[in-house]
Amino acid sequence: MPLHGWSGVVRCGLPGFLLGLVLMWMVGDNRGPIARAQTLTAVERVRPPVLPGVDPSGTIAFTSPTAGTAQLLYLIDTRAHAFAVYRIDPANPKGLVKLEAARQYQWDLKLAEYNNQPPEVAAIESTVKTLGHSAR
Repeated sequence: MPLHGWSGVVRCGLPGFLLGLVLMWMVGDNRGPIARAQTLTAVERVRPPVLPGVDPSGTIAFTSPTAGTAQLLYLIDTRAHAFAVYRIDPANPKGLVKLEAARQYQWDLKLAEYNNQPPEVAAIESTVKTLGHSAR
């Protein structure tokens, strides 16, 4: 008597499960993730993880597409508080790379607000302080 509904599981699931077991046996040396984490050296435990696009020197790099074939490359130097934006067009026969914008942003970060929609920072600060005094 055939097992209705089980043919797909037996045909696809069982070989996948067996392949997973074989790979786990070949790759792993019968130690779980906890045992592997305990084998880290002292330097590896202290070293922060390196994220893709982030250089340990403080430079962050990432791209974003534009409407055409070009891409924008963003370089942010967190130590110098500066950034640059480049347009890269691979469709251009000369491989166009053009500086679109650059800025030192250290002074920008000192502004309380600029070009924002209401409520203004001062109004929110006043409200919070007023609520803080009435709650005491």
